[in-house]
Amino acid sequence: MTTTHSVLQTRLLNASPEDVWDAWILPELMKQWFCPLGMKAIEAEVDLVVGGTFRIIMDASDAQMRPPPAMGNFLTAYGTYQRIERPHELVFSWAWEGRDETSRVTVTLVPKGEKTLLVLEHDGLIDEASRIFHEDGWTPTLENLSQHLNAQQA
Repeated sequence: MTTTHSVLQTRLLNASPEDVWDAWILPELMKQWFCPLGMKAIEAEVDLVVGGTFRIIMDASDAQMRPPPAMGNFLTAYGTYQRIERPHELVFSWAWEGRDETSRVTVTLVPKGEKTLLVLEHDGLIDEASRIFHEDGWTPTLENLSQHLNAQQA
């Protein structure tokens, strides 16, 4: 029997579900927030259809949060869209270039008045070390998203 590990995070965001959705699927917006604090997203590509792919390259050379040494200073995350239900649910596979692990991310957006409750579940992680690595990445990445959306609302 294979045991998988998962990350579950929620955020109440100061934006509409449509604005949050756009931040997840428009490359020019993804580059503004889609990486942990201290890193910089330098490239984002999206083919937003079921079976289409995404790719994000992150520069970690000046980041305080260091990736595992084997990953180097430039990290590439990529995956395939599995479900697209604008603006409520986005499901995609998740993998890192150079690592032998593929998992799944489900992003659910629930309207809460003028705000949006974001629920992110990242499941299928191979072990506890991978769960911690991804949780340590998603926590500041979602903080970046919150700051990005707050700046857009200002």
